[in-house]
Amino acid sequence: MFKKKTLWGLLLMVGFILLLAACAPEREGAEEATGNDEGSDGTEEAEGTEETDKPEELVVWINDEDIAEDISVELFEKYTEETGIEISYRRVPMPDQVEELALAGPTGDGPDLFFQPQDRLGDVIAQGLAMPIDYSEEEMNGFTDVAIDAFTYDGDVYGTPVAVETYFAFYNKSIVDSAPETIDEVMEMSKEVTDASNDKYGFLVSPEFYYLYSFMNAYDGYVFGEEDGVYDPTDIGLDNEGSIEGLSKYQEFINEGLIPKTLTVDVLDGLFVEGKVGMVFSGPWNMPIYKEALGDDVATAPLPSMNGEIAPSFIGVKSWLVSYYSDHPKWAEDLAKFMTNDENSQTYFDVTGELPPRPEILDAVDDPLYKGYTEQVPNGTPMPNIPQMAQVWDMDIAIELINNGADVEEAVTDTVQNIKDNIDVSGGSSADE
Repeated sequence: MFKKKTLWGLLLMVGFILLLAACAPEREGAEEATGNDEGSDGTEEAEGTEETDKPEELVVWINDEDIAEDISVELFEKYTEETGIEISYRRVPMPDQVEELALAGPTGDGPDLFFQPQDRLGDVIAQGLAMPIDYSEEEMNGFTDVAIDAFTYDGDVYGTPVAVETYFAFYNKSIVDSAPETIDEVMEMSKEVTDASNDKYGFLVSPEFYYLYSFMNAYDGYVFGEEDGVYDPTDIGLDNEGSIEGLSKYQEFINEGLIPKTLTVDVLDGLFVEGKVGMVFSGPWNMPIYKEALGDDVATAPLPSMNGEIAPSFIGVKSWLVSYYSDHPKWAEDLAKFMTNDENSQTYFDVTGELPPRPEILDAVDDPLYKGYTEQVPNGTPMPNIPQMAQVWDMDIAIELINNGADVEEAVTDTVQNIKDNIDVSGGSSADE
């Protein structure tokens, strides 16, 4: 009797378990389907996912540049054709996206995907605004190591790299036959060419820390001390003797009237495309603009040497990031990978002129206009990606003071002390962070 009841009970239990299994949602299968195992073209994932698992729409924040909008919209439309998912986008300046996402994300008004350079990554992670990207080994190998490292934080990769960029020298061959090779030669050329009363200049560089870091770093100034790839935010080298010497070299151009005190990047670009400047420091974002304006007269070169070597420049990597607040993180990741796959990275390069960090594309570039770009990259210094980097951009304050005649050492020392104080107040002075 006992055996019959036990057998009957077991049969009932098995039947009940089978019933539950039949009624349960296929969560594991849905997660696997949205994992994009085939490498970011969107098609394979869409075919393997139930229609109800797909969102009708993804929201993306793009940078506020016309050229970025043009290529983004083209790729969004392509993604919609392949997946059926509509893409709604909003133009938000990169510097504002982090602050806006911190407010809009928790209320459900933020994006699924947003766009940032690697120097903001630490701040993004500290605020919990992004989710790691799940890469296969094959997908990872499709990017350069520099690009992946730029968006790696505590062992996780947080972005799909779009472009690696730095600034270099553009020069107008109708004004100067070839780019001056040293900063002293730049000074001599500027004195010969400059006619400020007619807005004609030999050399211009925008008075921003981003560009003028070259002057500082060339003489052994640095942002943070670094050992084995780990930055120490308590060790700031922006007010050391090298930084002061480099910015004093820059101030000579101001004092000689060779660079206007009130120069802005927009004025610089305008004067160069009008054919009024011999040489400028700028980046790949201006490649198509300068080329259209000056034709064969425009050429590029690495930065002039300072302190005996090619001047270093900041290296930046821009990337798509998946919002922590996204309701559809796997689909947002799929879109990010789609935007940066081989084919679409090539399209991005063709339209913007910015080099995608994909080895096959980099190796195939043979346009002589890219000479300065490709030669400058190996001489670059990656922008630190820790949260404390956000405070460092206050160096623009020192540069504004220097432009207006302040003592370089005093301006730099005071500004760096304020940066250190702000880092301490934010609780970010520990090298372990």
